[in-house]
Parts: sequence; structure tokens; C-alpha cells
Amino acid sequence: MAGAAGPVLDRRRVLASVAAVVALPPVLAACSPGTDRRADASEALLAMADAARRDAALAAAAVTSDPALAGRLEPLRAARLEHAAALDQAGGRPPGSAPVPATPPSADVAAVRDSVDGSARTAGEVVIEASALQAGLVAEVAACCAAYVVALQ
Repeated sequence: MAGAAGPVLDRRRVLASVAAVVALPPVLAACSPGTDRRADASEALLAMADAARRDAALAAAAVTSDPALAGRLEPLRAARLEHAAALDQAGGRPPGSAPVPATPPSADVAAVRDSVDGSARTAGEVVIEASALQAGLVAEVAACCAAYVVALQ
């Protein structure tokens, strides 16, 4: 059912999408005994932080192109900026030293959704490299991104 602001989400659809990300085979493999996990995935976390800033810039460009999208994309933009800050900290990057992504000239909801979907998939891959302390943050990012992918359909 679609309204003026876009499709209406039902709880089952969001939960199913989040469960799909959580159930990725590499993630499950990381939880099995004997898995050789790196002690630290700082480099991967910093790459995820950079991707979060790119997602936020893409969302901002989409809102600039179509201000009616602000209600749908502003929460995503804010969440991705929070992710970037948390990932920077977990990866050991000093505050304020992150590279600023190039501002896309324009974007639409589909471009934002595709970018955030890529971020969710990357998080699913990184979680198997992460230490136990880092894995919680990476899983949180994956779940949030997966929920927004569904919300933006």
C-alpha cells in the first residue's frame, strides 16, 4: 500500500530483511568454533566509515534534487553520519580527520537505496573479520542499512 510519502512498511517485511542480513552465511561461519578471526578489522571499519559518509552525501544530494524526499531520507542521512563517527572511533581514526566525500551532483531514491544496500552487504562481510568488540557495531550498521533498503523500496 503506497501513500503520499511512499510505501508503507509492515513490521514483518522489515524484520524479514534484517533477518536476511543477519543470516548471511559468512556471518554464521564467523560464529562457529575454530573460526580464524582477525583480532582487529580497523582498516575495514574505516572503509565502512567512508562509505557511510558517501551514503549520507548521496541522500543529501537526493533531497537537494527533490526536497519532497527529505522526510524519507533525512533520518537515513543522520543515521549514516552517526555510523561514520562510530566506525571512525572503532577504527582508531581521530575525530575530524576523515576524508570528505565528493558531493554527487544529483541522486534519486534508487541510487541511495543501492548504495545503502552495498553498505549492508559490506558490513556482512566485515563482521567475520572483526573482533568481538567490533562485531556488535558492524552488525548494528548492517541491520540499520538493511532496514533502510526495505524502507526505500
